[in-house]
Amino acid sequence: MDYHFMFFLIYRLSCKCFLKISIIDDTRGLIPYRENYALLPPGTSLIMYFVLIPFAIVFLYGLYLRLRAYGFEALRSLFKNFRNWFKQSLRYVILQKKIIQEKIPGVMHLAVSYGILFLFIGTLLVFIDSDFLEFFNQKLLKGSFYLIFESTLEVAGLFLILGIIIQLTRRHIGVKRLRPKVKYYIYLWGLLFIGISGFLLEAIRIIVTQTTWAGYSFIGNMISIMISSSKLPMETLKNLYTVLWWSHAITAFGLVAALPYSNLRHIFQSPIYSGLTYYAPRLPHLSKTPFKLGEVDIMTIEELKVGFRKIDDLDWLQKMGLDVCTDCGRCEAICPAYSSGTPLSPRRLVQKLAEIMWKYKQGTSRDLIESKDIDYGEVYACTTCGGCVEKCPVMISPLEYIMEARRAFILEGRMEKKVIETLNNLSRVENPYGLPRSEKEALVRELRSLGAKTIEEHLNPEYIYWIGCLATYDPRIRNIAKKMVEILSNAGVDFSILGLLERCTGEPARRIGEEGLFQELAYKNIETLKKVKAKKIIVHCPHCYQMFKNEYREFGLEVEVIHHSTMLRDLLAEGKIKPRIDNGIIITFHDSCYIARFNDIVEEPRELLKNLRFREMERSRKDTFCCGAGGGNYWGEVKRVKRESLQRLEEALKIDVEAIIVECPYCLAMLEDAVRVLGLEGKIKILDLSEIF
Repeated sequence: MDYHFMFFLIYRLSCKCFLKISIIDDTRGLIPYRENYALLPPGTSLIMYFVLIPFAIVFLYGLYLRLRAYGFEALRSLFKNFRNWFKQSLRYVILQKKIIQEKIPGVMHLAVSYGILFLFIGTLLVFIDSDFLEFFNQKLLKGSFYLIFESTLEVAGLFLILGIIIQLTRRHIGVKRLRPKVKYYIYLWGLLFIGISGFLLEAIRIIVTQTTWAGYSFIGNMISIMISSSKLPMETLKNLYTVLWWSHAITAFGLVAALPYSNLRHIFQSPIYSGLTYYAPRLPHLSKTPFKLGEVDIMTIEELKVGFRKIDDLDWLQKMGLDVCTDCGRCEAICPAYSSGTPLSPRRLVQKLAEIMWKYKQGTSRDLIESKDIDYGEVYACTTCGGCVEKCPVMISPLEYIMEARRAFILEGRMEKKVIETLNNLSRVENPYGLPRSEKEALVRELRSLGAKTIEEHLNPEYIYWIGCLATYDPRIRNIAKKMVEILSNAGVDFSILGLLERCTGEPARRIGEEGLFQELAYKNIETLKKVKAKKIIVHCPHCYQMFKNEYREFGLEVEVIHHSTMLRDLLAEGKIKPRIDNGIIITFHDSCYIARFNDIVEEPRELLKNLRFREMERSRKDTFCCGAGGGNYWGEVKRVKRESLQRLEEALKIDVEAIIVECPYCLAMLEDAVRVLGLEGKIKILDLSEIF
């Protein structure tokens, strides 16, 4: 927003200055005006339109292809919900909220996009002035308005050139995520030529016409002074002007013709798509719900469309999402699966599907799984951390395509051994470990000894404390549940546990792609929670939090869900608890993807640590780095060159901390495993938030 304000301020000050000077010009009897085709041979405008025709045909055909694939539906949706579209498009396209999160690329993109926008508007006004109003002996570009017009285009041209130079420099120095494709350099050098030749044309025009208001074209005027010192003959300058003018025009025509066929098409696609994504599942959701068991007719269940095997299985918005990718690489740069050396690159996946969409045309029966265009290892490497969705400047969700592909693999029955075991366990005993009921009974006895009461013992409590599978069956994670019960009991919180009534939320099944099994477990849990009249649920697992908070709602659950970081923050503020960790220990905090990125809870855990010796890791808050357990990967096996948890631990070691505080049982298990792998037991501790009290 600072950049927008600075540009607006400079523009307003410039307008005041130019208006004041133009009044002086008017008192001399000089009325500034735009001279169209003044230095060009007669008939140039007519020849230009004949030259433009083939470029226009190429452009319109490319536009037609896009409209046929998804564009007509996009335009209908745009006009149908114009207000919602405009608000979202304003936020992400005009104000470029996501793009400016990175300073240098943000400045570059602002300069180029606003430069092109104002130059386009300028070109449109010149067209109206020279090719329309002249027939009626009218003039638009004259007087003070023309002077402001000239100076604005000078600033726009300068912004364009500076932005392109930044982009070329970033590519030259080898910014890793910017791929060195020849076509990208052609676009960039083409835009740079348009900007530079525009200033040269203005400079030559000033020299030849000797206008008294040349100062308003302040850059062109400076260049004209330098050219004048070369003492070139006037005839040479005029010939040079003609050659430059046609080169400038044909380059511009060529870039416009290339728009629908290159990633330059995002110039008109992204304003439409970014404003329409309120239709699509975005964070905090991962993908659309393909069906609801409670509404499915058992006789037609085999006709249900689940997952996608071919491009035509995608709807128009999903197809447009494939096509709108700008190849900026932000998704790839943040992707933990990519950095771990798996086959997955969210950028490559989206672009591969887009290439298939156009290569084999619409209506193809090409099976993406049978043809191995979509690879099992590729889609199951995803940790569903949401980083790609969070970072994409045009609002594409690679997660959506990954989840749909996983559902297709499950429907096909293609699963690796550990995934099969997990799904069988969930189906058989309603927990991913496959452990018997006696394990849960043992935990309930322990928790009751610490002050917890089951729902049968204490009806209608203010809170239900949801234990979750890891804390029920994993000995290390069980300490979180014990600690939370102890804290809640000592603080006088009115709560109960469900005990034997609790079962897995089904989150592993849904992330793996087994939608039916997930919904079976979800409906059972919802029925239980409604039966006990649950109003508020406390959870320490971000994955359970995500289920109750966001994904159970469409199946009929309406409860207030509180993550334990928020609950502990409130208890600390009320003076009911206080940290017991050694204040001399240097700590850092690892944000959970599902809490920080999906649900925007970033300050609450930090308020618990503010009086301790706390250091922030480089990747934190919504830019956190996944531990690697998400997306069902904790329950499956995906080959990696270097696990995400090891990368995260090494990042913490760089700031010399002695303890990493986490807010997720999966993160705790993964990071403790990384500590063992690196042989750092006794040197660095992994603690849950509850364990510092």
